Amino acid sequence: MIDSLVTIQGGRYPESLVYEAAALLKNHAVVVHPTETVHGYGCRYDSADAVERIRCIKESKQNKPMILLVPGKKWVDILCRNIPELAWRLIELFWPGPLTVVFQARAGTRKVCPWLGETVALRQNAHPFTSRVLTEFDLPIVSTSLNRSGQPSPGNLRRYMEDLARKHNAEPRLRPELIVLDEKLTQGNAQPSTVVSIVNKKSVRLIREGALSAAQIAEKAGIKTIGVFED
Repeated sequence: MIDSLVTIQGGRYPESLVYEAAALLKNHAVVVHPTETVHGYGCRYDSADAVERIRCIKESKQNKPMILLVPGKKWVDILCRNIPELAWRLIELFWPGPLTVVFQARAGTRKVCPWLGETVALRQNAHPFTSRVLTEFDLPIVSTSLNRSGQPSPGNLRRYMEDLARKHNAEPRLRPELIVLDEKLTQGNAQPSTVVSIVNKKSVRLIREGALSAAQIAEKAGIKTIGVFED
């Protein structure tokens, strides 16, 4: 049984739901939220316990990186260091939107978020509801897709969450406190955000191609080429 599931339609949602989601995030809860790309699990970025809960729900590895959704562009300066001009150009062009940018993390960021490594991946989300929640909450949140690690994205989200609730019926820690599903995003095959790295100040490296193609980014930003990330 799902404890709390609410469906919304794109930009139409009750303001009371914004306050509920923000209050739950403040209290270290796990909240399923929509973005303009796919739905995700979210929690406050500085809550090690909530981050661990999400990892357990997804059955993901400890070193698996997760994206931070930020309330606004000021958080780039707060969380990151050695930010190149090229990064600001991409931010101005594509935020809010489906582009995630990987930066070098400040030492203070890694201290607050011990689960982070040397880099941090940020995005300003464009979905009306989640954007409004972030403004109300006024802190970044971890955001990671609903699929279990190594598995494709679920098709029927409501059924997927119901199955998850049944699976974790005796484990309350592995059940989100709130699930908000956007009916418009449950149709078709949504793509995740595109992820690029600008850790090297002189180039853009493509880590994952998603809703934005490398060609679209290069053309709009006036970049000749975007390299492909290699392990």
